[in-house]
Amino acid sequence: MKDAISRQAAIAWSRERELSPQRLWPAIRERGGVEALLSCDEEELVRLLGSASRARAARRAPEDPGPRRWAQEIERAGIGLLTPFDPEFPSLLVEIADPPLLLFVLGNRERLRSPAVAVVGSRNATRYGRDVASALGKGLSSVGVSVVSGLARGVDTAAHEAALDGPGGTIAVLGCGLDVDYPRENARLKREIERSGVLLSEFAPGEEPRPQNFPIRNRIIAGLSSGVVVVEASRRSGSLITARLAADFGRDVFAVPGSVFSETSAGAHELLRDGAILCRGVDDVFAELFPALQSAPASWASPAAAPPDLTAEARRLFEVLASESPASAEDLVRATDFPAAVVLAGLMELEAAGLAAESDGRYELSRR
Repeated sequence: MKDAISRQAAIAWSRERELSPQRLWPAIRERGGVEALLSCDEEELVRLLGSASRARAARRAPEDPGPRRWAQEIERAGIGLLTPFDPEFPSLLVEIADPPLLLFVLGNRERLRSPAVAVVGSRNATRYGRDVASALGKGLSSVGVSVVSGLARGVDTAAHEAALDGPGGTIAVLGCGLDVDYPRENARLKREIERSGVLLSEFAPGEEPRPQNFPIRNRIIAGLSSGVVVVEASRRSGSLITARLAADFGRDVFAVPGSVFSETSAGAHELLRDGAILCRGVDDVFAELFPALQSAPASWASPAAAPPDLTAEARRLFEVLASESPASAEDLVRATDFPAAVVLAGLMELEAAGLAAESDGRYELSRR
């Protein structure tokens, strides 16, 4: 009941111009929750929200049937709604100072449970920048890490496309409504992400892209992610806003070096000068965020034959299963210290290779 009231309030408040997340969250946290905030007397509510008109809007909106009908119409159209009070809402995003009151979502929401890393950069990326973004997107997704970006031209597009087919997949955060194709040339990519990844937006269906939307969008990209990799960025790039927000949220910020003669790398070089982590490839990201991915042995302990082209993660799972079989996915997470998404991706690889089989939720090596 408590979460239902909080969810209803969040949906209603998201429709009120005066009640921004930046204004509401300090008050919600000071009072210890939505219900406690709504139970305040008028004087206290004015103090917390800064004006009598905001206080009236905060108290009135959850009782208004209009937002409920509006939400039901959107859901009937096939677009999902997530508030911070829903279990599927990304846990990292709840931790930032001003999480969105409402997210619109299309696609596979399970992706929101995976570890995630943002790959962002210039819309006017060079071939080098696109190649680096592609390598990062593919490398991260291949081990079950979701790749977050903004569906923009250039670096974002390259990262999304490379991540699509991997176990981690990709999450696109839009600066417009989910039913608006922007940029138009990415309409096909957007459909592909909807089928296998996730599309997210803080902006209601029908909302056109506006310049002021993108810094708002960038805080969601940073908030969803354990770290942000800036591939190419000029000194005035919006990617630098994402990097600054990530640092404010306590996330790791990585920057890819480029040519000293390239303006598209000038912003990335300034990040490196100011303390960003050098990113020469996906292994540098793993070393900081997912060190278990670098600690897997080069061979397995069992004498059973296995294809030489298994990933290091699958080989590590093979080794554990050789000595501790059968084992559940949770057992393997504890034994390897791999994220759950990495374990599941490795198990899928072993099953596809005919090396492991699952029965009643427990895995063991196949007898061959």
